[in-house]
Amino acid sequence: GVRIMDILSTFGERLEEMMFECGLSSYDVAGRTNIDVSGIRRYLRKASLPNLFNALKLADLFACSLDYLFGRTDDSYKTKFLPCPDFSERFKEVLQENNCTRYRLNKDTHIAERCIDDWYYGRRVPTVENLIELADYFYCTLDYLVGRET
Repeated sequence: GVRIMDILSTFGERLEEMMFECGLSSYDVAGRTNIDVSGIRRYLRKASLPNLFNALKLADLFACSLDYLFGRTDDSYKTKFLPCPDFSERFKEVLQENNCTRYRLNKDTHIAERCIDDWYYGRRVPTVENLIELADYFYCTLDYLVGRET
């Protein structure tokens, strides 16, 4: 499974590197992303991970992939990404493309049925840890999973 400490550590380091390269303080990042400065500082201290919406704001700010941000690739290519569709729509597409039912996903990953249903019906979006688990399961990038890349 996904090791939360590894993700926290890599994410904090990548964020710090990109801020340094761009000459941005936590206040600058907070101002440009509308993420509370205390949140940015928690990320930098490796104390918490962003939710999907804040992760996307950071990836957009630094023009990097979610996969780079969370350490799934070392390729920091700068590129333009597509605006993300609603996660539930994208989740349904990915399930269909992979000929995978919600039942099969639950059995294979042990992600709770309720979580899977909440994503499917648009009641919630996955945590970063769950997104990484889904991307690993479907052998795809995080950006593909959320619809930022085709």
